[in-house]
Amino acid sequence: VCIAGKSVHYIVDGNKGDDSNSGENSHNAFKTIQRCVDQLMIGQPGEECCIREGRYHEEININGLNGIEGSPFVIKGYEEEIAIWDGTIPIQPEQWDLDEETGICSATIDEDIIALFLDDDLLTAARWPNALWSDKTVFNNSFWGHCMDDSSPGNLIDDGQAGLAESGIDATGAMAILNIGSFVTWSRPVVHHEPGASSFTYNHDMGDNHWNRAHNQYYFEAKLELLDIPGEWFYDMNTKKLYVIPPSSVCPDPSTTSLRGRTVDYGLDITNSKWVTVSNLTFFGAGLTAHSIDHIHSHIDEITIDSVQLKFPSSSRRMLGNYEPPPSQFNVIARATVEHHEKVLGRVSIINCTVEGSEGPALNYAGNNSYIYNNYFGYNDWTCVLDTAGGTINGGGERNEFFRNNMYFNGNSAGLRPGNFATIKENHIWAQNTGEIQNDGSSVQVQNDPQLGIHIINNWIHDSTKSAIRFDGGGQKLGVGGYVGDNVAWKCGGIVIKGDNHTIVNNLAMDKDREDKCSLCVIYRLRSDPVIENNNTIVINNGASKADGGTHSGTHGDRWPLAGKIVENNLSDMEIKKYMVDPDNWDFRPLEDGALNNGTEVKGPYQPGFSLTYWIPGRRLYKTSTPIPPSDSSVSYLRDAVMFLEAHDFDEHEFYLGTDESAVESATSDDNEFQYSLLEGNMFLLPDLSPNTQYFWRVDTRWGGYHYKGDVWNFITYK
Repeated sequence: VCIAGKSVHYIVDGNKGDDSNSGENSHNAFKTIQRCVDQLMIGQPGEECCIREGRYHEEININGLNGIEGSPFVIKGYEEEIAIWDGTIPIQPEQWDLDEETGICSATIDEDIIALFLDDDLLTAARWPNALWSDKTVFNNSFWGHCMDDSSPGNLIDDGQAGLAESGIDATGAMAILNIGSFVTWSRPVVHHEPGASSFTYNHDMGDNHWNRAHNQYYFEAKLELLDIPGEWFYDMNTKKLYVIPPSSVCPDPSTTSLRGRTVDYGLDITNSKWVTVSNLTFFGAGLTAHSIDHIHSHIDEITIDSVQLKFPSSSRRMLGNYEPPPSQFNVIARATVEHHEKVLGRVSIINCTVEGSEGPALNYAGNNSYIYNNYFGYNDWTCVLDTAGGTINGGGERNEFFRNNMYFNGNSAGLRPGNFATIKENHIWAQNTGEIQNDGSSVQVQNDPQLGIHIINNWIHDSTKSAIRFDGGGQKLGVGGYVGDNVAWKCGGIVIKGDNHTIVNNLAMDKDREDKCSLCVIYRLRSDPVIENNNTIVINNGASKADGGTHSGTHGDRWPLAGKIVENNLSDMEIKKYMVDPDNWDFRPLEDGALNNGTEVKGPYQPGFSLTYWIPGRRLYKTSTPIPPSDSSVSYLRDAVMFLEAHDFDEHEFYLGTDESAVESATSDDNEFQYSLLEGNMFLLPDLSPNTQYFWRVDTRWGGYHYKGDVWNFITYK
């Protein structure tokens, strides 16, 4: 919050301001962010630029803004107002022409655009096979064309599932998105295709880079002929004509709808700067980047991005004929100095941000001792065009902490690829589309070198196609020295550990979709590879549906035993869930008398019985979240407790319970629905429950004199 007297601050008001003003208060506000930044450039460390509500279509480069420790330069939203750093412009042509037969609206516009938004939601570039952003089918490989094994580099043959030959389209000149490198995807123009043909050609200039004939897939976009369903658009840069089929089938009316086109890559580009904070802003259709210009004379250090929303930060330029990958448009790469000809990385902090709708990676970051905390990354990376292996989130540098983040429904084969000596802690990662629009992958993928010193602890990873955690390696190059402990992985590919000298303790891995394959895989040998792995690895106190060392004869029926130097007190049981309280409803406590609790050490990451605290990973909000059991669950009437993820800040939590939803929703601490309060912990003991009854409950937060009412959740009991 911009508070008078606390520091020198300048106000920006795009609606009422004027750049000839002093900017020192709301009555004399600047009109543009650029004018305010210019003032900071000649100011003193600690000065702030406070931006009032409105949309600001500006491209700003900050070069050489250097605060000091304790007095950073700050660019932020004003109090609780919503300031939008906007990379789009209104599309309001003089006239729309409607083709009654096709439903296509067309008009001439003034500026080239790379993305189109209707009422601030993304429309989909015309494509074949059809898929839409609006229903998230763009993340589903059922809506891609798939190739026959007879395909060769430069000549792809459709296998008939999507029906390229039957479609009748002429794809020549369209852009082809080509997942032909397993976990690598490119874009290239279609050189030749004839209507009715099942094959097409493109210029294959990427070598044999992971060519995988068994899993090749593709789709076309950026050609007018492909525009055929509501929610799609096309732009012809030669005629400056925009074509769109609105979801409503009615041409856009500026009096009732907002149509906007993206014209910029980055809203804010920070170079050669340190001790700069950007906070409490929304970037819409615009990227945010901080990076050094070169490795010798430039630095980026102590950059903080706090409470920033990035909506659709990355867009490709394929509609303008540019097939290069979309730039990573949330990009914070710290580089402080060069000492003795070696790069020394600075530090970045990314805190409490949300990133949604990025066509490319959601975040690239690098630095030493950096802090990526309490962020949400959802619905990103649905084309995966990178020209190289990468992830939805790519980390670099050393000793960085990726802590309490949520990752949901992102598309890349790798969810998170961390840097060296990283800590990956208390994150909730689920419904990742690993292995869908790219082959192979893992929600957390650790390459060989970053395994040394990495700590992956207290994470939940579930409901994804491929593995939860994977250490890469094989042959003569083995990663070593990683720690994987106290994680829960379910309904995914489990935990896969290659390499050696690792420590794998107190994990749970279960419900793999292939019961004949291991959910905890500490690899002894990779198929026919003669190199033995994990000879010095420690594997203790883990529980899994199936735990072993991988296959050794090419068939999943022949398995190596669990590898390791010390392999003790592990449970491998296809019925492992029966030894927990209620794992289907995220209660992973071991039963007092079950096989997870029958030794000197408990297997898995939870202790049996009732206690004040049940650890739940993920992003903490201003109010409570992540109820256990989840809402709409069915539970035993003998259930002893409910749990929840605490608010980010709290003095106490209040527990309400009843059988009348409206009564629970409106209850205060004076009503019968109020049970009791907790000053610490996140587990409430339940009263005796009746069978076959629906219960409603909520948990409120009190903090610093504020009262944040919780959502109403429910469960049904069975006997």
